[in-house]
Amino acid sequence: MALAENTPQKTIERLSAYLRALQELSLEGKIFASSTDIGRKSGISAELVRKDMSAFGCPGRRGLGYNADRLADAIREILGVDRRWKVALVGFGMLGQSLIRYKGFADSGFDITAVFEIDKVLVGNDFEGIPIHAAEDMPDVCERDTILLAIVAVPADRAFEAFQQCLDAGIRGILNFTDQTGFTPPPHAKILNVNIAAEMEALSYFLVHN
Repeated sequence: MALAENTPQKTIERLSAYLRALQELSLEGKIFASSTDIGRKSGISAELVRKDMSAFGCPGRRGLGYNADRLADAIREILGVDRRWKVALVGFGMLGQSLIRYKGFADSGFDITAVFEIDKVLVGNDFEGIPIHAAEDMPDVCERDTILLAIVAVPADRAFEAFQQCLDAGIRGILNFTDQTGFTPPPHAKILNVNIAAEMEALSYFLVHN
């Protein structure tokens, strides 16, 4: 069953949490997993697990729960990670290099296959086997390699330009690691913002008020 276009982001995040929980349970030798098992691993209530699974057409079996591997496969299909996706990285600073080295992307089916930079000194080189292209070559490379996803990790003053370059190159999904969040993409594209500093501020708020 596919996700509806207007599915809340929080629901999608829960499905990702369920998938990781099921992977852990499978590694522990669990063939069947109850909603309590999944909830314990994901930090989500068993009641909400059952509600989500029912909504997406993945009911459990009374007394047994869910077949862990089959449910994981169903969630992968729902999330679109039952295949591999090629990803462009825009910006080759220290953050960009760290993101290339992060193995979690590849483990989840996302392969960074091209880097785009405005620094001509870097263009033509490669890093960890990934070629570094000129920013203006993005449309040709993305069309040739069927790249629909991008990670933007450029300085804040270049963010909007980078977003537009991605859209002009046919990118439909952008993971934004810049501080700029005011860019509105067209209806056929989506931008998700990652702000590590904001997450730290949420933690500092917790420390001050608890």
